[in-house]
Amino acid sequence: MTLVTEMTAEDARSFFLKHNSYCSFPLPIYFDFAPLLQAVSDALEEKQNGINDIGYKKACNYENVNYTLQTNKDGHYSWRPFDLIHPAIYTHLVHKITEEDEWDLLVARFDEFQINDKIVCASLPKESEDDDISDTAETVSGWWRDVEQESINKSLQFKYLFITDIANFYPSIYTHSIPWAIHTKEEAKEVRGDNANLGNRIDHTLRQMRWGQTNGIPQGSALMDFIAEIVLGYADDLLGEKLEEEGIDDYHIIRYRDDYRIFTNSKDDAEAIARHLTIILQKLGLQLNASKTSLSEDIVLSSMKPDKREALMLFGKSVNATTIQKTLLKLVIFSRKYKNSGQLERYLAKINKRLDRMNKLKEDVRPIVSIIADIMVNNPRTFSSCALVLSNVLKFVEDDNEKLELLEQIKSKFEPILGTGILDIWLQRISYHIDSDIEYEETLCSIVSGAHKKPHMHVWNSEWITDNNFKNRVMATAFIDAESLDDCEPVIPEDEVVLFPYDSDFDYEGDDE
Repeated sequence: MTLVTEMTAEDARSFFLKHNSYCSFPLPIYFDFAPLLQAVSDALEEKQNGINDIGYKKACNYENVNYTLQTNKDGHYSWRPFDLIHPAIYTHLVHKITEEDEWDLLVARFDEFQINDKIVCASLPKESEDDDISDTAETVSGWWRDVEQESINKSLQFKYLFITDIANFYPSIYTHSIPWAIHTKEEAKEVRGDNANLGNRIDHTLRQMRWGQTNGIPQGSALMDFIAEIVLGYADDLLGEKLEEEGIDDYHIIRYRDDYRIFTNSKDDAEAIARHLTIILQKLGLQLNASKTSLSEDIVLSSMKPDKREALMLFGKSVNATTIQKTLLKLVIFSRKYKNSGQLERYLAKINKRLDRMNKLKEDVRPIVSIIADIMVNNPRTFSSCALVLSNVLKFVEDDNEKLELLEQIKSKFEPILGTGILDIWLQRISYHIDSDIEYEETLCSIVSGAHKKPHMHVWNSEWITDNNFKNRVMATAFIDAESLDDCEPVIPEDEVVLFPYDSDFDYEGDDE
């Protein structure tokens, strides 16, 4: 794999304009935003003044410039927004940060962030060098290798492990802190103006796409992950300087995005580091999450999150029980204690592998479908994995009308719950080749079914664009691959959802923001 900071400016531009970099959350295989991004990129490069020639400066006057999928986090009252950033503004931002001089500046800044080898960032975006392994899979293996395994290794050198993370991280990032991070706060405050330097240009672009807001950045792309790392790298740098100033040197910190693992040999040092980190983050408009903060002397076990520890004890290498239904019920019981756990996706993939090998299911399908729906309701992060299992269960139902009835019942179960657009997308993935006319409320589903003649007009607000050719021709580039859609079968193949082989040792804990 290649870290983004090891890329040339040209390679970084290509990386950020890939579909999986633009949209890092799971969508069916027929979604492909790369052709649209490339068309926009080519069109902007032909403009003498780039995006400014199509009305860019007025974008902040419009709501819903980005398209937001409000995803329910727990089946109740907590939501996580995933953004499909307006392709014109996204591409413009990619162009700006990957200009040769600007990219060199950013890479040099990250080098400065990483001078202190006692504070390690393990979450910079990565690109896979293997065509058979996705960039997301590389990130997942990076968590296992650089965070979990390295944390266990540190038990030889340190006595205490302090774990914490930043509360509500992406929605809390103060966009004005980005120029501080790139140019230092002192220099940034001396230089005003939206186009004065790279940091100000990034800040300005983020506000243009979000109705002028200065708090929060969109979530759901490698580009925004990279920008978040600029702010966090700056915090790492400030923390290292403060600890040196205070004479604290017996420590090691592993940071994965907004998750911190702080290793020390004294409680006093752990508490002091936490105190200094709190103050530094507060000055950036961020704060630690008290509910996810703990200090432990058991570094080996604490290196794994509680849900993974319990999953290993309950399931080991297998979740097999006497029936598929009982196997799923084990996951339901586990999920009641560890809601939305990443472990659920791992074990759902194993159940799917078991179903995939079956020629006949000797159990009643309806209770199994009911249990899968229950897992979905209470653990929305499992939508794609549950859809994988569900599609394999429904293959044992011979009557298409019965399949559609079951899917309609799942839809009805979710009607009272807001933020289920991604569920609609995955249910459509199963139902499309049974009945392509089934209607879903999610706008992206309507585009898949061909209900909109100008799809982009229903996804992004482009009223600010003054160039009609750009608005009506370039932005109309399809992001649904018709051939892939036609080739899809109702049973979802494992590699469309599962990052690694079902029996892989890699587990993603990741951040919860």
